[in-house]
Amino acid sequence: MIEVKVRKHGIDFYKVWFADKPLNKPGIITYNQSKVNAKNSIEFETLISDITGTPDEIKGVFAKNCRYKVNRAEREDVSIRFMDDAEITDEEIDKFLVFFKSFWESKGSAFDREDEVRRDLKSYRDAGALTFAIATVKGQDAVYHTYVYDDERARLLHSASLYRLIGDEESDSRNIIGMGNRYLHYMDMLHFKDKGLKIYDWGGAGRGEDVINIAEFKESFGGVREVSYEYEEVKGIKAHIFKFIVNALDDVMIR
Repeated sequence: MIEVKVRKHGIDFYKVWFADKPLNKPGIITYNQSKVNAKNSIEFETLISDITGTPDEIKGVFAKNCRYKVNRAEREDVSIRFMDDAEITDEEIDKFLVFFKSFWESKGSAFDREDEVRRDLKSYRDAGALTFAIATVKGQDAVYHTYVYDDERARLLHSASLYRLIGDEESDSRNIIGMGNRYLHYMDMLHFKDKGLKIYDWGGAGRGEDVINIAEFKESFGGVREVSYEYEEVKGIKAHIFKFIVNALDDVMIR
């Protein structure tokens, strides 16, 4: 389980991942992928991969085409590096956010959660629960993955990649980057396996029209579906008063 606390307005705000029971502390608690099906909880469906086997066993459950692309990337000019926890400086977080913002803009979408994502990444880093994984293609950082993890599970938070290498518009770099992305997922699994973890969590498995390609990409790695629960819990008099005031102000703004 991961537990991150931030104190604001005299209230403790908790973000908890993978809880198997409610947190017994006063404050406002957000549960992510909890095993507890609490009142007003929302189901969260994801794919998980078993990473306890040998590297060949882990790769062996990949779809044939996926396995081919992972193997092909190993022969291309693709290099992988990892940063865990204290290795991830504030500057590295900002560097990732520049990359992530550019990724969204390349898809024609605005990225307006920069401050929120920066705050979350720093809190996970400070809790000893954050990993950055980067694939470099022909000398350029081309793919980023970020993860939150505990002693059993690593959960994908963000995945972003270049459309093609900068200054290389005429080449097949788009295909190499795609292979590098698959290779990075495989190497991520081995990285977390080496840390003693057992589960690689793909961070969601929606089948909606807008994400069907992403879902099929994840499914090609042979994971199994898992359902958990997400909800908010308010505990303690101060937390209830604060929540009441916030809700009342929201009602006034809506009117």
